[in-house]
Amino acid sequence: MAALLAFGLSLSTSAPAVAEVSARCRVPDVYVALPADLKRTERLIDRERPVKLLVLGPSIGGPGVLPEQRRTRLHQELSKRLPAVKFEFVDDGPPSGLAQNDFNNLRAAVSSGEPDLVLWQVGAPDALAMADPEEFGRTLKDAADWLKARNVDFILIDPPFAPSVRHEKLYWRIVGKIREVSDRAGLNLFRRYAAMQYLEFERQKLREEPADAGSRRVCMSELVAEAIVRAVTR
Repeated sequence: MAALLAFGLSLSTSAPAVAEVSARCRVPDVYVALPADLKRTERLIDRERPVKLLVLGPSIGGPGVLPEQRRTRLHQELSKRLPAVKFEFVDDGPPSGLAQNDFNNLRAAVSSGEPDLVLWQVGAPDALAMADPEEFGRTLKDAADWLKARNVDFILIDPPFAPSVRHEKLYWRIVGKIREVSDRAGLNLFRRYAAMQYLEFERQKLREEPADAGSRRVCMSELVAEAIVRAVTR
């Protein structure tokens, strides 16, 4: 709980998001609210034209998920909310690495696949490698500027909350840096760490059995889709 409050988030001040979110996955609105518009994606959706997505990094729900599986889950949740829109996923590119390596992969993937929306799951490898937070932050800002110059919509997704692993505390400073850079630059950030932490606290409060990995993956895909749809329909 202290870690959550340290990031300036409150569990009691925001009402849970209820529209289109299943009961077990409901979180406060702050976790599915993106600050910036997804202008290119919104224009395509308004015209009922296909939207091409690039998902970069490890699985949205955590490790152990094949790229085609994560595409399927996210595609299902997006299509459930916007059935008239065709969503296409471009090649993910090489496996996730440090942010600088991912940025290089991102540039190559954007140049070849020409996506409209990029979802970048970033930070976990950098946290485990104890990367310099300032250098990491500069890479995020450079990537955002590069995508903006090419009129590509962009959402950052921070690392997952994993309370049962020994290296969990290594994530804190990277999660904090991602939020700091996002706030300063007005970048769209999906707060996966905080959302998963909230769901874990709710589970403990209700004395439910620990959520398995599959359940967490379903929730994160659902919440990412919800965040995208809210941003393009507000």
